Amino acid sequence: MSISLSEKDQRQLDTMERIAELLHRRLQQRITAAEAGELERWLAAQSPAARQFYESIQEWPALEKALLSMEQVDEKAALQEVWDRIGTIAPQKETVVRKMSWWRIAAAVVVLLTGIGMLWKHYAPRPPDSLPIAARYQGEALPGGNRATLQLADGSIITLDSAANGTLARQQQAVVKKTAEGTLQYEPVGAAKEAAAVFNAITTPRGGQYQVVLPDGTRVWLNAASSLRYPTAFTGQERVVELSGEAYFEVAPQADKHFLVKTGGEQPADITVLGTAFNVNAYADQQNNVTTLVNGKVRVSGKGGQVVLQPSQQVVTARGMSPVVRAANLEAALAWKEGLFSLEGAGIEEIMQQIARWYDVEIIYRGKIEQQFVGKIPRNMKLSAVLKVLESTGWVHFSISGKTVTVAP
Repeated sequence: MSISLSEKDQRQLDTMERIAELLHRRLQQRITAAEAGELERWLAAQSPAARQFYESIQEWPALEKALLSMEQVDEKAALQEVWDRIGTIAPQKETVVRKMSWWRIAAAVVVLLTGIGMLWKHYAPRPPDSLPIAARYQGEALPGGNRATLQLADGSIITLDSAANGTLARQQQAVVKKTAEGTLQYEPVGAAKEAAAVFNAITTPRGGQYQVVLPDGTRVWLNAASSLRYPTAFTGQERVVELSGEAYFEVAPQADKHFLVKTGGEQPADITVLGTAFNVNAYADQQNNVTTLVNGKVRVSGKGGQVVLQPSQQVVTARGMSPVVRAANLEAALAWKEGLFSLEGAGIEEIMQQIARWYDVEIIYRGKIEQQFVGKIPRNMKLSAVLKVLESTGWVHFSISGKTVTVAP
């Protein structure tokens, strides 16, 4: 196929090549006063966006980054891309030029004139945000799922995601079962209710979540990288469990026996409840612990004092500080339980903590990102898809190498 341009289109292309040449000479600091005047006169006639673009290109790294972020041009494809963008025709047919800003065509022409290979040699290695996505995403991770291990009182371990449904163990005070829906359940053994308590523990790995129904009928949803220790039967005056990580509780009401959640780490707290639904976020690797009340009433006690929450409130506790009670965004607090990442008012580090736990990846930061994000992203997407959604804001860029994600502005 031959390529033919109308006289008007040819003039436009000639102009772009000339402007590209002048820009190239300016970058090399070889532009004369007359040539600089010619370039400035052309810029003065362009749109504000075009002027802003050209004025920002004062050195090679800036040009390289701008070209890659806009066009993702490579040396072999650059010429064809220019022709594609201004239009091509078969022999004896008139070319119809697609509507496109001249300055973007010129940007591609600059690549042809300067030689993209030279840029690559002189400015490697490149920061993550200066490369096309295909070059930056050298790895993938699948979303987490229903995975957990159960440690019985005798120390034996059952891998729940591989265990068959039905009865898993018979203990002194309960029969432990796994349902077809992937929930761990306890059925008390009547004759052993007053025996000395023995404890089991369910633990989710990074990339795992699980549900358990405790001996009293309380339902617990465990988020990734979390652990819950509990007795096989609740005896005595309180129902006490120990949590590390994040869990949502729907507590079975028992008027004569309070339910108590103990959290450890640097912000240990006791959460006393009676017939209620609430979420506890108490990971050891984060600065704040957050308890969010959906309905009922809870009392949160810690080193900084105690507070009583009303529905749709949450309390934030941090080391060395008094607890802070505030109105809760219930959708954001419970998003993980509904299969979502919540971005509402979150900084990038908070978001990446969620991603690290769910995809079992390590995070490295290069540069500071100040923006607060909004919205929600489904947790059933591949890692690369989630990162591309975040990148669409223009605030952050990622690279993936194996199980490591690098975050950069």
